[in-house]
Amino acid sequence: MNKKGQEIMIWVLIAIGLTAIVLGMYAAVVTPAQTDNANTETLATPVAMDEQRKGSESAKVTIVEYSDFQCPACQYYYNMTKQLERERGDQVQFIFRHFPLQSHQHARTAAIAAEAAGRQGRFWEMHDMLFERQEEWSKSDDARQFLTGYATLIGLDVGKFVGDAQLPELDERIDSDIAEGTKQQIQGTPTFYLNGRVVQFRSYEELQQLVDAELNK
Repeated sequence: MNKKGQEIMIWVLIAIGLTAIVLGMYAAVVTPAQTDNANTETLATPVAMDEQRKGSESAKVTIVEYSDFQCPACQYYYNMTKQLERERGDQVQFIFRHFPLQSHQHARTAAIAAEAAGRQGRFWEMHDMLFERQEEWSKSDDARQFLTGYATLIGLDVGKFVGDAQLPELDERIDSDIAEGTKQQIQGTPTFYLNGRVVQFRSYEELQQLVDAELNK
């Protein structure tokens, strides 16, 4: 092979290597947390009445999600669960459990904001706002200014919101979810349980198939 051919081959190999890296990074972002340990395959803690829930309590399908508001993969999967809510909201109940990762600087602050909004009956509105505007607040030096702004946008009493965010019981609730997730040996977010069994899916179509399988039982 002449020198020019060698140079072309080198650039081809570099291009292949870069493509592999990009695909690997994409898979890491959009794939839910792996749950290889058998102890994580079933949900150990039943859904309680005081959990953050949306949908009919009599729904045939219940999806429990351990999630982190600053997690890019969680934001990606939020779009799927939101679509499922729009299309199957009368058939599926959604349960949100906090699992903020220590590697995400503002994740716990966002979780507290969602719980503070919940004290005014607006948990899910703040939940949606945090995921839809994740790019905005997650990269700021101080996320709190954005969170207060979101409180205004979703119609909260901002003074009460700020005060409630200081309540120790909000931290306790988040810590309780983390403890349960740790007991499940959850390694990352998001982790989904559908009717008590851990599930993984890469597309909305796969999620639909999982839900349909339960509805058709």
